[in-house]
Amino acid sequence: MRPGRTVSLAFLLASISTPAHAQDAAKNAPTPWKFGAVIGVNLSQSSFSGNWKGGDRGSFVWVANSDLTLERQFTQRFNLSNKLQAAYGQSAQQVLDPNDPRARVWDRPQKSTDLLALETVGRFTLDKILDPFFSVRGETQFVDESSPLGKIRFNPITLKETVGVARVFEKTEDREAISRLGFGFRQTFAKSFTDPVAGTRESFTAQDAGIDWQTTVTRPILKKRILYKGSLGVFKPVFYSKSGDLEGFDALADSAAVANGTSHGAVADFWKQVDVNFQNTWTAQITKVLSVNLFAQWVYDKYDAAANVDLALPFDVLSGELDRNIRKRGQFKETLAIGLTYRLF
Repeated sequence: MRPGRTVSLAFLLASISTPAHAQDAAKNAPTPWKFGAVIGVNLSQSSFSGNWKGGDRGSFVWVANSDLTLERQFTQRFNLSNKLQAAYGQSAQQVLDPNDPRARVWDRPQKSTDLLALETVGRFTLDKILDPFFSVRGETQFVDESSPLGKIRFNPITLKETVGVARVFEKTEDREAISRLGFGFRQTFAKSFTDPVAGTRESFTAQDAGIDWQTTVTRPILKKRILYKGSLGVFKPVFYSKSGDLEGFDALADSAAVANGTSHGAVADFWKQVDVNFQNTWTAQITKVLSVNLFAQWVYDKYDAAANVDLALPFDVLSGELDRNIRKRGQFKETLAIGLTYRLF
């Protein structure tokens, strides 16, 4: 893990290490619905004239995002929270004009951010060290552009249901630290291209289950000049409905490798690897609507359950599908931008 990621993880763990405040009846008193809504747009732009020395090229990046929350303490023993996240952005770059090498034109925008997620968490506030909870989460993206054959809207769709116990380390008006540990079930509904020539698409489903650990932290720092939000999600699969198909693919790939005089590395156990999603956001509010945002995310997802491993597919299509959904190394994303943010509630 890189030093930057280690620092972020240490910061998140330090944020939740403070002792929990003793809960009393007043703290869990029933409340009306509490609404929260934050919408924003992050922008970054640069451009250069066609005769600019050094060959520099301009770029333009925009990201629109919204974060909506709805929470209510129904009784002293039950709390329900809902969170809806939506984000979409594109980036474009100046390229040489094919009709005039001395000029520059803007290339077609490419997707840079895409997320649509809704999560509901019900927690039984029993005034104990651990609170039982259940949660349901749905996640997708507006446009799937992972295949070179074309785009598929709202693909894949992943549903996750989890039951377990939660620990509230801290919860006030402006800060929160909660960790949840349970057993989760995931269903993946997806589509993939099965015919490179005709562009035929096939729908398929996959299920897996495993141990789920989620930790979220919200805390103002530096005398409340900066708001830190961090989340760490870890999922250890213990079951995968397509594990037999992965073993079948290894057999087909071994045969093809022998025929070609090459070798094949087995992928049948890749689904067993731990999935990690570590996100950090630092927001400095310059004015009521102007902010500077730093976002850092590290994801380790060696095998994506959204892969179509139908053994009836042509071997080249099946092999390409797995290549797109196997990532042997962690993925890192970092953005720093000036944003326009407005808090509705």
